[in-house]
Amino acid sequence: MNRNSQSQQNPVKPVAITPEKFESLVVGSLQATNHKLENFVVTHRKNLSGSGGDYEFDAVVEFTVLCGAQLTILVECKRYSRPIERKVITDLYAKMQDVAANKAMVFSTSGFQSGAIEYATNKNIALVTFVEGSFIYHTKSVNSSGANTPPPSANLPPYVGILMQMTKDGGISCRAIGLKKSDGLDAWIQ
Repeated sequence: MNRNSQSQQNPVKPVAITPEKFESLVVGSLQATNHKLENFVVTHRKNLSGSGGDYEFDAVVEFTVLCGAQLTILVECKRYSRPIERKVITDLYAKMQDVAANKAMVFSTSGFQSGAIEYATNKNIALVTFVEGSFIYHTKSVNSSGANTPPPSANLPPYVGILMQMTKDGGISCRAIGLKKSDGLDAWIQ
């Protein structure tokens, strides 16, 4: 099975992908949301300054709402070997405040620890686990026999995102989002 036995919402091992390809796919998925927002721009590898210094972000999303209010979303792509810890999210939140951004997103190839999910949910930070499409098949499968290959008829995308949030009762909500279309990201960005 492709799920982590210690943390069911996370994959056993991270997606094997180069940093450049990972960032390129994330930026592409963010750019797919631009059809509904005014002055929507996604900049790959952008520097922003705050009172604490200069920061480079993997991507920055900027757009206008309400005829003139500029909104900024910071995006980080993390290729770690284990689920992202809360400290990564607290550091991003501090940068978000320092550069006066409105929201932030973290895309991870290894998932997130529950403390990171809880903190991010309370701070307007979206967490997206970047997985191979077959992960969705395995997590939805009732067959626990461990079949490693989905049937050819499954027609799964090569990569998908899993948007993670803490629920009010302390559980973890996982919603699959397509990375080639804007289905799940549109609602969160707006």
